[in-house]
Amino acid sequence: MEGLKILGKIELPEKKIRPEEYRYFLEEKLATRSREINEDWNLDFLDENGTIKIPDDESNAADRQFVFTREQEWAAYQHKTVAEWQAARAKNPSLIAEMAVTLSLSRQLGERFIVARASAFDDYRYGVDNLLIDKESGAAVCGFDDVLGFSGDDGGSKKRQKIEKSLAAGGSRVKYGATISEGRLVRQKLENLPTFYLSLSKQELGDLLKDLKAGETVSEKERALGNKLIESLAEQQRAAKEIATNLALQKNLDQFNDSLLAMESLINKNASAEA
Repeated sequence: MEGLKILGKIELPEKKIRPEEYRYFLEEKLATRSREINEDWNLDFLDENGTIKIPDDESNAADRQFVFTREQEWAAYQHKTVAEWQAARAKNPSLIAEMAVTLSLSRQLGERFIVARASAFDDYRYGVDNLLIDKESGAAVCGFDDVLGFSGDDGGSKKRQKIEKSLAAGGSRVKYGATISEGRLVRQKLENLPTFYLSLSKQELGDLLKDLKAGETVSEKERALGNKLIESLAEQQRAAKEIATNLALQKNLDQFNDSLLAMESLINKNASAEA
């Protein structure tokens, strides 16, 4: 049409993030980090997904059966085979969020901390998603439960009661944990472990996934999310000290102070180095 002029430009909506599309990327990165950690400590500790392995021996057969039985029950509830349930679970945004948080914290805190996903047994039995091991003190300083919110909410409010109940009962147990002793990573059961929740919204997950895939350099958004998670841990730790009555748990909460300071220092140091 002669004389027609188009003024301005049409802003196309940004493509909606589909978390499951990042699954293979996350698996590849976690596999690389797992190999590095296993080689650094000369221990077959993590599997290719950054998850603590249940040692393949007869003494752990009952725990492996427990994992299989739970998955059978959940699959049957959804009218699926176990294989179908596992395939669907692998695409679940909450599981993708757990992988993304593990990778991001490992990128930012890996200089001092081992960030590992808890074994399937400890996840299903005790509700612990991740384990944080301080290389300097040698202690497993905390566990945490990841939660992904919806519709702008980060989902944390629903986890708070569960965590508070655990703290009031003396903290969490982790059967397949580890500590560092005399320069060696040693498998060890953990008792009275402080457990917290790490929450992020769907928007935060989308931004994190994009930034993780963009490159090895930690972005400002990724660092800001790391600081937000650490601030949340600090706030929860202060609240936990008001709840905890178990002496061993109280001691572990006090020791967690040094780890929190180290986390904050690492993130800020890396930010200054890149500036």
